[in-house]
Amino acid sequence: MIRFLPFATLVLAAPAIAQSAPPLTELQIVAVTSIDQSERIGPDQRATTRRHRGPITVIVRAKGIGRARVLRIDGAQAMSQSTNRALCGPAVTAGACRPGESATGIETTYHLGNLPRGTTVTVQDTSANLPAQTLTAELTID
Repeated sequence: MIRFLPFATLVLAAPAIAQSAPPLTELQIVAVTSIDQSERIGPDQRATTRRHRGPITVIVRAKGIGRARVLRIDGAQAMSQSTNRALCGPAVTAGACRPGESATGIETTYHLGNLPRGTTVTVQDTSANLPAQTLTAELTID
């Protein structure tokens, strides 16, 4: 015997909560490391103050979230191994992220390899939200 059971569909609608990315407000090269030293880079610093040799690593901090990150070496677009780390909280701090918390920025570490003295490294990113804002940071490696 075949039984037919009434079929009912219940749809519960809940408003979707969309969280927009924080606007990109700052892009800064904050550190350079090389085979024998590390150097903090100030907000308005345009060149390293120390001589760097061997494989170079450049650390970039973005306050806010971008969507179109570009790296240039002496003006030419470049590809490089990189790692990203989420920054969280109002101070946009590494290690401050708690489970489920949204990132307020990103720290990107570029592993550039050997660079000749006087090389200019430029990073650029465009905000993930509108109005789109493009920021650039540039540093000459001595």
